[in-house]
Amino acid sequence: MGTGPWKPPPSRLELEVLDAVWTLGEASSADVVEAVRRRRPLAPTTIRTVLHNLRRKGYVVPVPSLERGFRWKAAVTHQAVARRSIRELLRSLFDGSPRQAIALLLKDEELTADDLAEIRRLLDAKRSRRDAP
Repeated sequence: MGTGPWKPPPSRLELEVLDAVWTLGEASSADVVEAVRRRRPLAPTTIRTVLHNLRRKGYVVPVPSLERGFRWKAAVTHQAVARRSIRELLRSLFDGSPRQAIALLLKDEELTADDLAEIRRLLDAKRSRRDAP
């Protein structure tokens, strides 16, 4: 998302529907409705409206099909949406400081030894890339 045109951020409900599209890969509207309704009791018309809003915002695109209705696929990756959401969260809640956000998470979250080991591995890898010639 950082390389393409600016898109309005997806709402929480849009993220739920988009998550279903990511999970399904390419799916009919009926498939998306079924997947979302397994998690949350929403009207099919609501889910279809959200799909069309996601299309308008550029998060999903219709796929040509011989079926009745559209098939959908994501136009953006989960990672791209997550990266942008984290950046917006950092800007709005932490004055753009990843350090403040990480400090809060380390202080307030219950992290397992495995979580801490993975965080250490990521930090070491980041340091190695930064220090490399």
